Amino acid sequence: MTYEETSAKQRTERFGMSHLSIEVGHLYADDLARTDALKEQMASAAAWVHGTTEALSKRLGGRTPRVSTCYLVDDYFHQDLPDPEHLIAQVSEAAAAAGLRIDYLARESACDRMGPLQLAALVADRIVFEPPPGTNGSRPPVSDLGWLPNGVPTPKPRGIAMGAPLRWIPPSQNSRREHSVFLDVELWNDTPKGRRWSCPMLAAVWQLIRLGVLRDQGKRIGVPEPVESLVPAEHGHVPGQRLGNRFPDRWSEMPPILQLDKKAFPFPAYRTVSVLSTDFLEVEHAVRVICGSVRPDAGALDQIRKSAEREGMSLPEELVDRLSYVFQGPL
Repeated sequence: MTYEETSAKQRTERFGMSHLSIEVGHLYADDLARTDALKEQMASAAAWVHGTTEALSKRLGGRTPRVSTCYLVDDYFHQDLPDPEHLIAQVSEAAAAAGLRIDYLARESACDRMGPLQLAALVADRIVFEPPPGTNGSRPPVSDLGWLPNGVPTPKPRGIAMGAPLRWIPPSQNSRREHSVFLDVELWNDTPKGRRWSCPMLAAVWQLIRLGVLRDQGKRIGVPEPVESLVPAEHGHVPGQRLGNRFPDRWSEMPPILQLDKKAFPFPAYRTVSVLSTDFLEVEHAVRVICGSVRPDAGALDQIRKSAEREGMSLPEELVDRLSYVFQGPL
């Protein structure tokens, strides 16, 4: 009888990649209620999209770069969003007025669960935190605590009666440059209704989906559903289908990732850029801590790296270095 590991039979799915995925915005629910805020953001994002695309074309020797755009809707923390039909029309119209197209629209709740897959839990299981030398192991592991630091926090003082005054020890960042910027990231909290993932954790899942590195036993996760597939229902309302020219009334019935433009370049990309408000700066700092601690599927990483090299592109070894940002001031 012959024994062999299951992983030896696992095949890593291949699929097309864009050179760049640009997230053109992510507004809070109260901002979405202001049409002027959405228009201002799209107008500003359009300038960055056009400039980034032109710069990328020069780096590729004049070749036309494959650039896809996406928009993330926060239906996880906010339940008072406009209905899908209204919001999609609102976003698309604001983008078109700015000379911009939205290729893909995704739901943030899909970063928690996508069909039977619990994506946030999958990513959390792939977090590898390596305690720096000198730590005593008194801090519970990330899997128990739900907090991920980027270094060593200040030790809790141990009081001794009549003893000498205790010396304060500052926190220390693992990969600091002369001075530390210590951060402790909350990944989740447990509530009576179940585990509730933090904004940085869901945003980290979102970035990893955009980079194409999340796999389920080698298979791709997060395949967009074409908007044309949402065909009209003949009799009554069927979840996931359109009524005439209408989308479902509830976001929970929408696909996790919807492809709005059938001519769009692939959703996953070698690198990502996110055009965001400065309100998200702290969140994205936390996202980088999380992504820097995740160990994705090795086969996926190797496959994507080789694919990029065949196109004359070199990718950073560290996954987190494939993420870039444009932070804008208040709208």
